[in-house]
Amino acid sequence: YCHGKKKDSKLEVHHIVYRSRGGSDDAENLITLCHTCHEALHDGTIVLKLTGKKRGTQRYATQMNSIRKQLLIRYPEAIETFGYVTKANREAAGVAKTHAYDACFIASNGKPVTLKTNIVYRKICVPEGDYQQRKGVRSEQAIPTGKIGGFKKFDKVAYRGGEYLIKGRMTSGYAVLMNADGTKAEFTACDGYGKTPKLQDLKRVGARKSWMTISEVDTQSTA
Repeated sequence: YCHGKKKDSKLEVHHIVYRSRGGSDDAENLITLCHTCHEALHDGTIVLKLTGKKRGTQRYATQMNSIRKQLLIRYPEAIETFGYVTKANREAAGVAKTHAYDACFIASNGKPVTLKTNIVYRKICVPEGDYQQRKGVRSEQAIPTGKIGGFKKFDKVAYRGGEYLIKGRMTSGYAVLMNADGTKAEFTACDGYGKTPKLQDLKRVGARKSWMTISEVDTQSTA
């Protein structure tokens, strides 16, 4: 800060974002100050115009560790497993990695798995509102979530033999649909249908709510 003008040979490390306020120990949050400037900074007589870095949170990992230990205590018959074990069992069976297969091999505890269906149910968390970023991070503007043509965004609908979620609606009477994984659903023009679904051709099978479950065919599994 003083470029040696204070003639103070004692150097100290300062956290730009104070540790008491969640500051990180990473180099991006550290600066070397002489003892005189360091004391002046904490006294408020000088100000650093620098942007530091907060440390990452371990809150969720800590919660999961606590829950896992309590579950093992309360249910002695439960077996603890790890990701590398699941991976080894899945690769030994020669199947592709999917969330559904991983769940099966975790439940089987390494025993051979025989799938009797290729239908997978995916659970989706739906946000309470809808927002659009205007000028970067934290510039969200709320978008109205009312009905257009009798449909709201994130309603679950049936269309051409499949189930989808409404990604967007147009006042012109058309809709944009998305798959359970959030990707846009693409359609070809055939049998009187166009590439862009019409609201009048959609059948609502589930209203927008906090959690929704949608079924889909797992093309990598065998019945």
